Amino acid sequence: MKIFVEWFGTACVTLKFGDSKLLFDPFLLRNEHASPSLMVNKEEILPVNGVFISHGHFDHITEAAWFAQNADVPVYCSKIAKKNILEWAKGELNENSAISLSEKAIDNIKAIDFGDTIQIDKDLEVEALKSCHIKFDARTILSRLFSKKFLKQAKTISKYGRSFPMGKVFGFHIKYKDKRILALGSLCIKYLEEWKKYSNCDLLFVPFAGNSKKHLTQKTLKLIYIIRPKILIPIHWDNFFPPLSQLEDVDYFIEIVKDEYPTIKTLKPAFQKEFSIEI
Repeated sequence: MKIFVEWFGTACVTLKFGDSKLLFDPFLLRNEHASPSLMVNKEEILPVNGVFISHGHFDHITEAAWFAQNADVPVYCSKIAKKNILEWAKGELNENSAISLSEKAIDNIKAIDFGDTIQIDKDLEVEALKSCHIKFDARTILSRLFSKKFLKQAKTISKYGRSFPMGKVFGFHIKYKDKRILALGSLCIKYLEEWKKYSNCDLLFVPFAGNSKKHLTQKTLKLIYIIRPKILIPIHWDNFFPPLSQLEDVDYFIEIVKDEYPTIKTLKPAFQKEFSIEI
């Protein structure tokens, strides 16, 4: 069975199943120093049947209001994430983000909770899982706080942190016919016991950011040990908003996975280039 995937950096991914298309964690903002740069118009992503937000941080929500208003697409997120989306749409942090939302658009942004299941069509459904956000390790924190670029932009950067509380964190279990996909917006190993029922899934999207290379690899291997996906795609490893971010060494991680789990097919996604997968 063939599905189509396109990665736009961070945890922003589209999945196309037949005539239905899902968008996860829509973040297309990226600053001028981001690498790689993103060359896409939101209209090019349409049509979309549903938008799913893993948590309320700015790098997961900035385009959500646009899809709710201009594409009349339902956006599924936590109550806190909905509040963040509505605040972002006011344009107070970034005047270019201002968008006037109709009552219908506001209603399109739908608060969900752990365990909720959204039926997209007769063959496609998405379950919201209880997940968590990676805890930044000391090396990651210190490397950001004491960089010259961070210190120069500290006032601006701090606004993005304070204005976007995380709220509840979701993972998403996608069922398409007899296939199963697990998509995470942040690396989480807190609920591995609960997630055992999703083991041997057909595809796992795993974010690779927020810790040192060593700790990221260790934590991700713990997740893989439980989930044992047939196919693994690492995401969120790009330098999406420096100096808050950096390019992660995903090639190192991929080689480790190939050595330890040779039966798992690990794919490094090309940036902003749709590709097909047989699952």
